[in-house]
Amino acid sequence: MDIKQMIYFKTIVEEGTISKAAQTLHMAQPPLSMQLKQLEDELGVTLLKRGHRKVELTQAGKIFYKRSLQMISLNEMTFHEIQDMQNEVLRVGITSSNSSILPIYLSQNPSLFQLSFRIYEGSTYEIIDLLLSHHIDLGIVRTPFDQSQLDCQPFLREPMVAVGKSTLLNPEMTHMSDYQNKPLIIHQRYLSLITDYCLNLHFHPHIQVTCDDSRTSLQWAKAGLGIAIVPQSILSFLYDPQLINVIIEDDNLKTDLTMITRQNEILNPSIQSLIQLIHQKGENICISHNL
Repeated sequence: MDIKQMIYFKTIVEEGTISKAAQTLHMAQPPLSMQLKQLEDELGVTLLKRGHRKVELTQAGKIFYKRSLQMISLNEMTFHEIQDMQNEVLRVGITSSNSSILPIYLSQNPSLFQLSFRIYEGSTYEIIDLLLSHHIDLGIVRTPFDQSQLDCQPFLREPMVAVGKSTLLNPEMTHMSDYQNKPLIIHQRYLSLITDYCLNLHFHPHIQVTCDDSRTSLQWAKAGLGIAIVPQSILSFLYDPQLINVIIEDDNLKTDLTMITRQNEILNPSIQSLIQLIHQKGENICISHNL
């Protein structure tokens, strides 16, 4: 059994008949039928029921089809990974709200910037999916998230910041307990973190708006519709003299920018160099950039 037979089998299933599959594969029907028979003989099972109109998967065929899709996908990803390694392409995923961070790191090490980069942007969960599906080799995301399948290296701890107009916010409001009766605008990802923390302080926060992007939270705060609670680095996306921002000093409300890789995987030297650079330079660069 080889990857070519899996491609043949996948095509037969998706085309519905061996004759249509043969046309798609640009080969004669008899050799394709022979390949299917050899595959079934090797496995010792019938994979397809041959009907007059189209083939049907047996129970064993359903399992083999599912695994074939995975193996074909893995084969393609492996090919692209090897090509990227040979061409020195660094595939990095980063959350959209932190996309400005990586160029600042690279400016401190021109030798790394001589390589080619493929940058993917998305939410923390989208970046994790890209990593686990082998579309990227390094992710830069923000806690909290499920770390069970990942090797995680935090490199910058950030406080949450309250952002709003002076009618709702003042510089003295440095603790979450000061927001007990204030309308809050919260990114959905931080909802549990903030709500649970407030409940531990014996009050239920007034969540006016939840959204899927911290930058959206800032826009709602700019409109005077509440106080946005966001990580400090998000402030780089919005400057407005009408808005006040106040660092929330509660330690348990801080989040970590974290580098993630697949668990127990050997990293190529360029990715290792980038990780080392971020650890060495990251905190000082990020803090000066975010304030």
